[in-house]
Amino acid sequence: MSFVRKRRGVLLAGASGLVFAASTPPTDFQSGILLGLAGFALALKLPGPEDAKKVVRAGASRGFFFGLAANLVALRFVPEVLARFTPLPAVANWLALVLLSAAQALPWAIGGALAAWLARPKDGAQRPKVPGFLAFGAGLYAVTFVPAVFPWTPAGGLAHWPVLLQTAELVGERGTTFLVASACGLVADGIAQTSRGGARARARPLVFAAALFGLLAIYGTLRMRAVEAARAGAPRATVALLQPDFDATFRWEEHRATLMMDRLSALTKRAEESGAILTVWPESAYPYTLAHGVKSSPHGNRAVLQQGVRGPVLTGAYLTKGGGLGTNSAILVLPNGSIGPSYDKRHLLWFGETVPFADTFPILRQIFARGTGLAPGTESVALRTGPIVATVLNCYEDTLPQAGREAMEERPNLLVNVTNDAWFAGSAEGELHLRLAVLRSIEARRDLVRAVNRGPTSWVDAAGRVVARRDPTPGLGPSPPLLADVALLDAPVTPYTRYGDAPLAALLVATLALPALRRRSARSPDGRSAT
Repeated sequence: MSFVRKRRGVLLAGASGLVFAASTPPTDFQSGILLGLAGFALALKLPGPEDAKKVVRAGASRGFFFGLAANLVALRFVPEVLARFTPLPAVANWLALVLLSAAQALPWAIGGALAAWLARPKDGAQRPKVPGFLAFGAGLYAVTFVPAVFPWTPAGGLAHWPVLLQTAELVGERGTTFLVASACGLVADGIAQTSRGGARARARPLVFAAALFGLLAIYGTLRMRAVEAARAGAPRATVALLQPDFDATFRWEEHRATLMMDRLSALTKRAEESGAILTVWPESAYPYTLAHGVKSSPHGNRAVLQQGVRGPVLTGAYLTKGGGLGTNSAILVLPNGSIGPSYDKRHLLWFGETVPFADTFPILRQIFARGTGLAPGTESVALRTGPIVATVLNCYEDTLPQAGREAMEERPNLLVNVTNDAWFAGSAEGELHLRLAVLRSIEARRDLVRAVNRGPTSWVDAAGRVVARRDPTPGLGPSPPLLADVALLDAPVTPYTRYGDAPLAALLVATLALPALRRRSARSPDGRSAT
């Protein structure tokens, strides 16, 4: 019992992480996000050391175990993926899961440490320097800025409840995470008051929590209605999204190229016969290599538009540049075979497409050789055909708020994602990826279409609702084309697209600094109280 009593903060944090992760498939317990966050906030409030440094360490350890438990569940597909594509023994695959989960837990440790430091009691007083709910919200806000291989957030986890996420047009995914976390922190404050104080003191945080959730829901309801009205009056276009069911290794097997083109062409013809004015193929779907800057499609069996295919086609492709480098790109091939400027993926995936810190530590290139051949793009590109002005988010870019803002630089009326999820086929990764992508449509107020090989090919409207999706059917071949009757919105950019995270971050820093400034102003120049 003494061990449990001493470690109850860590144990509660770990248990809360498990509840948080219950929101992932196959359980899809969406309330687990809110319950898990409230439990984590409560774990940070449990009695611990009084020394300031120890308070921070306790917060970090509780945050780490919350993140570790959550990621061990959410990333449980990792051993299976490694077993399929590497010769590593089973024990190494499970060790990789633990190590990756631990790495993904580090941002939560930072968030827990920051929340504990902000909410530490004033010298000689019981009241915290910063209200507990605000400290918790700020801690989780900080978590969202720390780079991660799989950057999943509480706001992304709530994608099935888009009514709570509409503030993303104002403050983005990170700011919406802050608001949700603060509300959960208020719930924890109310629970913590049950052991002390009167009924009013216990009820006040819970009332404020209900009010904050209520405001999110009311704002969300009003904005979703307004967006739907705008979509109803906007021009429409039928876009076909293909899921060709290619194995992850097909792209590197030359003898598969004819099969791939035949399958893509047959699906495209079917889509065009159904009225599609643009067909989107997934990431790296075109099986041949092209030179960067190519102006027209090859002819013959390497043509993008094979016999009977009218076009236009937007496809992922690998383009070669000088110096042995290439780009993971998206190109638009028009009916006359011409190809405009390519969009080259700007945010490369660590260890899959680039090796972080390889310039500083060259040995990393030897260990992760496959991650050295791609060069990042430098700008967004508008791909235009008929009434459609599209910008592309390539693969995991639709999980990144910054990439979403960059995609809006060209003022598109449609966002397009091309992804190859064959590496994770049959796992929860594709669903988690889609949930984060929902935030990009809300932040930008544009419809988003996603052509995903062996993943949830989908259409998300500008209000963050998944209007249609087509999940792969293992063993049954490619899915029929998904036809999306998208709304081509051209409304001005949203506040978040224009200003990003800076306004909320500055406001939050100023709010957190205010108590310290007040204490300083209340002291005389010699450091004694002015009163």
